[in-house]
Amino acid sequence: MKNTHLILILLCYALRSAAQTPENTPCQGSKSQIDLHGNNIQARFLGAGDMFWDFKDAKFIPNPSPTIKQPATIHTAALWLGGINLEGNLKLAANSYRNSGKTDFWSGPLSEDGITDLPICTDWDRHFKVRGAEIASFQANLAAWVANPAAAIAQHPNIMGWPGLGNPHFFDVWGFGLPIASSNLAPFFDQNNDGAYNPLQGDYPAVQLRGFSPFVPAEMIWYVFNDHGGGAPHSSTDGNAFQMEVQATAWAFQCPDKPVLNNTIFTSHKMIYRGTEQVDSCFVGMWVDFDLGCPYDDYIGCDSTRSAMYSYNRDMVDGSPGTNCDGGIRTFTGAPPVQSATFLGTRMEKFIYNGFGTSIPPAAIHPEQNFEFYHYLTGSWRDGSPLTAGGNGYGGGGQRVNYAFPDDPANPNGWSMCTANLIPEDLTVLGSHQIGTLLPGQVEELNIAWTYHPRQTDAPCDLGPTLAQVDSIRLMYDQFFSGVCSGLSTAHDLDLDASLQISPNPAGQTVTLQYADYNALTIRCFDVTGQVVLLIKNPSAEQTVLNVTGLVPGVYMLQLTTTRGSIVRKLMVE
Repeated sequence: MKNTHLILILLCYALRSAAQTPENTPCQGSKSQIDLHGNNIQARFLGAGDMFWDFKDAKFIPNPSPTIKQPATIHTAALWLGGINLEGNLKLAANSYRNSGKTDFWSGPLSEDGITDLPICTDWDRHFKVRGAEIASFQANLAAWVANPAAAIAQHPNIMGWPGLGNPHFFDVWGFGLPIASSNLAPFFDQNNDGAYNPLQGDYPAVQLRGFSPFVPAEMIWYVFNDHGGGAPHSSTDGNAFQMEVQATAWAFQCPDKPVLNNTIFTSHKMIYRGTEQVDSCFVGMWVDFDLGCPYDDYIGCDSTRSAMYSYNRDMVDGSPGTNCDGGIRTFTGAPPVQSATFLGTRMEKFIYNGFGTSIPPAAIHPEQNFEFYHYLTGSWRDGSPLTAGGNGYGGGGQRVNYAFPDDPANPNGWSMCTANLIPEDLTVLGSHQIGTLLPGQVEELNIAWTYHPRQTDAPCDLGPTLAQVDSIRLMYDQFFSGVCSGLSTAHDLDLDASLQISPNPAGQTVTLQYADYNALTIRCFDVTGQVVLLIKNPSAEQTVLNVTGLVPGVYMLQLTTTRGSIVRKLMVE
């Protein structure tokens, strides 16, 4: 019955979207921009694989002020993809400074056969944004919205028009239909588990990562882009298209008891390969132009064990010269901060730099030819020569390595820009992960935490609390953000969270959930792939006993949904 309902919805949208059948009309560059500002970070998102700028100025700003222009810590960042097909042809999609009009990505989803056209790109040149407080308000008044859908659309278009698979209200909000796709679109919490998004049936937008149960942050943004562009050329790299659809989610938590989360935003790039040929030696990377206020006195480095890359100040003040910066760029007062970008759930296997400057080796200049982009993705220099340990990493005869400047700059015996005493330049960095073989229909995910680290001391080449805070972020991710404040939180949620007791844990045959007198609606158990393996609707009052003998030993997530919110707990099954 549920599948029949979903099929009818999809057929309805097939009729509504008939006029949008792709005809390979070349797309135009994405223009959409939006700010995420759910905590202490205000960050700009564009619609074509690049982030954190407005085509001119840096827009990753800690502690922004409505009246005073504050310094930024990142100028821009962008997704890079590269691989080689069986005929030896290079597949490549990578953006960097798109203000030149050059791009390898365009807005919108792809059809099942991996194509799009101008009308679809134009329709989808937008971002979808929602706050957790809005979702909580909508849920609290759900009965009123069910009785008056038109009022729900007028007052909550972000929820009613969320691009979840099968949303029957999407066209009424945006004036165009959802695509017919076998894979999900924007992520959501599926109240009745029917596979289709319908906010009037209790569904709501949520972040959904691989292996996680859905969760609601303080603020989230979703958008979709592709590298087909209706057959438009890859003018950024001159590479051949993958036919890759990228679904991007960005979010922020606001947690009074976890300051590091208040200084972090998260991004997830879900990549769906809709091409028809095998691609080998495939890499995905994140290219970042760190700018800590003034960019001319910054150093860069990485921690390979933590899959983190970062930028820190060379000296005790931000500015060059002194506290000033050429071009009137705003500088930080006091101890300059550190900015990190940490791969989560995927190992950063290569880290290298490039940029513009007279003191860096010619092989480290920003790439121009398509094979130069790919060389950087593989952890080699622009000319294909290996990264070697020591000095600036080029041509020194040292051992071939995968990571440039991998040691804490406070370690006098390690290799860092500080110990190598290199001249600061306006450098960009690239952290990459090797996917290997990419097959048609394959789905990959790149999740990154972007954290601003204030420092209390102004010692030169000092990371301050950076590495400890990266460890804290990684731990919260590894625990599926369990216990992290939710956008659905209300004043009594701490009591709600404390009310859920699970025993025994680890469990062998049964596990008992006790939740006092809270009105329980559903209990779900998710496996590491995010699939629901146990579902109980309208459980008994105060406690429920689950039989887990049929579950494969391992890690699971239990979600208790009540009339006062939801709680997630990790469960170990032996």
